[in-house]
Amino acid sequence: GRLRWSLAGPGWGETLCLTLWWQMHSVLKASLPSVSVLGPADEAYERERTACWNKDVIHRPAAIVQPKNTNECAAAVRIIGEGGYRLVIAGGRHGYDCMAEGAAVIDLSLMTAVRVDKTRALVTVQGGARLGHMDRACRESGLACVTGTNPDTGVVGLSLAGGAGYLSRKHGLAVDNFVSAEVVLADGRVVLATHHNAERELLWALQGGGSNFGVVTELTMKAHPINYVYGGQVLNLALRAATAAALLREWREWILAAPRSVYSAAVLPCGAPVVPLVVMETDQAAVSQADRPKTQLSQVPSLATALGRCCVFGSCLSIRMTKRMQYHSEAQPMLESVQVPGHYYDCAYMLPELTDELIAVLVAYAREKHPNSQSAILIFPLGAAVAAKPVSETACVLGRGMPKGFWIIIEGKFAPDKAGVNRAKVVSWAKGLRSELGRFGCKETAHTLDGNMADHLAKGEVSPSIYGSNTAAMAQLKARYDPNNIFKCNRNIEPSSE
Repeated sequence: GRLRWSLAGPGWGETLCLTLWWQMHSVLKASLPSVSVLGPADEAYERERTACWNKDVIHRPAAIVQPKNTNECAAAVRIIGEGGYRLVIAGGRHGYDCMAEGAAVIDLSLMTAVRVDKTRALVTVQGGARLGHMDRACRESGLACVTGTNPDTGVVGLSLAGGAGYLSRKHGLAVDNFVSAEVVLADGRVVLATHHNAERELLWALQGGGSNFGVVTELTMKAHPINYVYGGQVLNLALRAATAAALLREWREWILAAPRSVYSAAVLPCGAPVVPLVVMETDQAAVSQADRPKTQLSQVPSLATALGRCCVFGSCLSIRMTKRMQYHSEAQPMLESVQVPGHYYDCAYMLPELTDELIAVLVAYAREKHPNSQSAILIFPLGAAVAAKPVSETACVLGRGMPKGFWIIIEGKFAPDKAGVNRAKVVSWAKGLRSELGRFGCKETAHTLDGNMADHLAKGEVSPSIYGSNTAAMAQLKARYDPNNIFKCNRNIEPSSE
């Protein structure tokens, strides 16, 4: 074979590191003869390790293990655990640690099957299925699960961290819709966790605990009837920062008072004099479900009153790009073109309330303090069904008890340069905004985004705000299911010593 990296005169540390990686790869390959195990010398290794959404977090794993089914996955987990190797899980490959340096990666990209039970309104996805796989499988049945908005995102990874999307104001988070999970535990055992069997506490922990408790090879969720929706994007011209802030204030009041079937999100693109809005009415009774009707905005009262004006929410001018859309094939992929793979430094935060002062800060960081014209601040409503769930009902605390809550993503995107100047600007900008958010009681989320994880790793511990009052119970379950903390490349929960 041939190594992928040129090591001209390596030091002893680097040589030892590569030797250990080679040994790990050899052990895994010999122990898993029917499984694809890629190492640095394999032809497909480079292609697989770089096939990540965020190109900024691609590193050099020692081995990429690609099981085709649950039994192969279980065998891989057992061998990796027995060998004491660092283990990471790659599903949709959007997470910070999906291709960690020197790790043994369990890559679920060959496990993408989706099963739809129309009679019981249930959808089961394998651990490597992406939103696009699920949407295509669900379209014929007229059902959909609560998920995200990027077809490239892994269903399981997104959902285990909470999972929010167009249906969340009405049906809650993805975790609120879990029915069962097939899980490979740290010792290689496979269990089925449901709300009604002996593993019900494990399912509770998975409802927000990410990959802390095992590899979820199958996840079954409740699905909801949906076919046609009405919505799209509204591009609002806001030349002055004050106009943008006023627009966001009006938008905030509108979405908080809107029916739960209405969804909207706001974007502050850095350096641009616009505030794009995403809007959608998902109520099947409010939108014609006939084969080929012409639906106008005026026929959708929940949207028409606010969006029917020429200057929406006090903007200088509004351009509406709205229509009746098929949910799976048109609405779900709608934002794919602005969520393309690239180099990102992202952070996610919960906002208990989008106050006027906080809006002013967000606008200032998008208009005056921005690092480039590629970055953006994304604002999503929570509240409604998300806030109505008790904190203790799931491990996830995202938006619980926050009727005026919002979720924000600081999306620092940049073009890489040799000196790292562009990345440094984005990181400094994101950290500055995060510091400002702390003044408003904003809390980190469980998402394994680059910025959140960097802070987590620097401190050596997970922020207590991520799991809130559920932290102690999760630590006890961690001690039961993963006492040696094999699954630690995540927003890690240390096993309880009590």
